Amino acid sequence: MSIVTLCPQCKTAFAIQAEHYSAADAWVRCGRCAHVFEVDQHLFEIDPTQGETETPVKELPVVDAPVAAPPMPEVAVPLTPPAWQPVSPPSAALAVVVALLASAVLLGQVLVFQRNKLVAMNLSVSPFFNSVCQALGCRVDWPKEPDKVAIDSTNFKQLADDQYSFTLSVKNQAAYFLGSPALELTLTNDEEGDVVRKVWLAEELDLPTVLKPLRSQTVEMVFSVEEPLAGKISGYRALLFYP
Repeated sequence: MSIVTLCPQCKTAFAIQAEHYSAADAWVRCGRCAHVFEVDQHLFEIDPTQGETETPVKELPVVDAPVAAPPMPEVAVPLTPPAWQPVSPPSAALAVVVALLASAVLLGQVLVFQRNKLVAMNLSVSPFFNSVCQALGCRVDWPKEPDKVAIDSTNFKQLADDQYSFTLSVKNQAAYFLGSPALELTLTNDEEGDVVRKVWLAEELDLPTVLKPLRSQTVEMVFSVEEPLAGKISGYRALLFYP
């Protein structure tokens, strides 16, 4: 008795060898009709003198010599897994809607973050931005841009032993309204350096709350310095800033 595999399509018998089980997970191709099948699903015992039996076997016994039969089938190539189907691109209408929504969100962010400058450039839009900020919990204020405010001229003089006067002309170099800055005035001595420093916030100066575009505004501050510092003052240094 011998063990063979039988092609289920053309009924051709083939001798079995151990390597047919390890190659391609036991899938083989019939050398006569090219049908692909699993070698261990079609095993039969045959008697070379009487032909094959109808009894299938589950295990492969050791075969001393192959049965005279056609050549062994070629090892089948493993089945290729199904390829992923490409996702259909969104329709042109959907792409337009998404682009419009993205543009609207971006425009809204620009309007909110640039609201102060937009109002300063065009006061007529102030009611619109005030209503938007009321809904969003923000506020509209005058722009504060240190590089756009400059000291146009100054004048420092002593009025009495401990009393001084400082006149300042501030220019708005921007083509739109700006909030008034604060002033830092440092009184100096040629030998000792800084003697005393005084700061006036925007609301403490006589400047208006807002500076007009491309205009200068002049203010005068009168103040006193306690002795003995007053006798040491020989110069000054002024700086505009936004707290």
